[in-house]
Amino acid sequence: MIKSNFLTSIFQKYLGNKDIRRFKNNFFYYIYFRILRNFLVNDLILNIYNFKVHGSIKKNKTSYFLLKKCEFGDYHELNTIKKFSNKNKLLFIDCGCNYGFYSFYTASLSENNLILSIEASKDTSDEFIKNLNLNGFKNINFFNNAVSNTIDETISFYESVNDWESSQTHNNFNFASELKVKSIKIDSLVKEYSLNDYVVIIKLDVEGNEINVIKGALEVIKKSEPLIIIEFSKYIFENKDNIDYLNNFLNKYDYCIYDTNYNKKNLEDILEMLNNLQKRYKTIGNFYLIKNSSKNLKAFLSNE
Repeated sequence: MIKSNFLTSIFQKYLGNKDIRRFKNNFFYYIYFRILRNFLVNDLILNIYNFKVHGSIKKNKTSYFLLKKCEFGDYHELNTIKKFSNKNKLLFIDCGCNYGFYSFYTASLSENNLILSIEASKDTSDEFIKNLNLNGFKNINFFNNAVSNTIDETISFYESVNDWESSQTHNNFNFASELKVKSIKIDSLVKEYSLNDYVVIIKLDVEGNEINVIKGALEVIKKSEPLIIIEFSKYIFENKDNIDYLNNFLNKYDYCIYDTNYNKKNLEDILEMLNNLQKRYKTIGNFYLIKNSSKNLKAFLSNE
């Protein structure tokens, strides 16, 4: 297939400064995209919400789906972050930040929000830095590390051909390469910040290592009672010890699980949903861990 700088330029001009969501369900956009996508030379700059990102022309990149679907999704999670940001300064800890959508969204809500973005993949980290430079946000600190429950340990990180699958716990995917990455934990990362100044939100999407990240954040959890957005997947519970640990964590720290419809769930519900997945699916999506009777729970459940 012959690539064309001219056609790439034409498509970029067509996108202009419009929010990519304006093209959702636009028949002409999808026709243009289907015709031109194989001729595109380089990534396209996309506007969405109040920031910009590079939309990849490669189908194995997460940001490609912004071009394909004209939306990011995760509406409940983004609206929850916005609801908290409207009333408080946020310390948002983005574990497994990929190309940065959650980080940039939170940074764009208020310059008073502080974002700590962590990504183990070197290639994906390069994409994050490109997007950070594109926006010029000053309230984001980025770390190319494997977030876990240890500090400065050399971790084997397995890169997938598809950048949304890479993991430090397994390589059950179209394996591309193995990297050595230094570990970092949340408790050490936030020591220099005054947590009393912020509402803390932790987002966990680290392909099976979520429980170790929680283990490395217990001091923050005890002190700040953060809202935790977690993607539940089969990979987490392939280690059966993680079932007991999460159950004990919920009891000891008085946390509960909510889905994105404000329904309270218990761990048995989560395990049943995972067990009922078709074999080719590995995740049931995002859920919330929230401390019972906390201000965060009240804010989460409010309609304001």
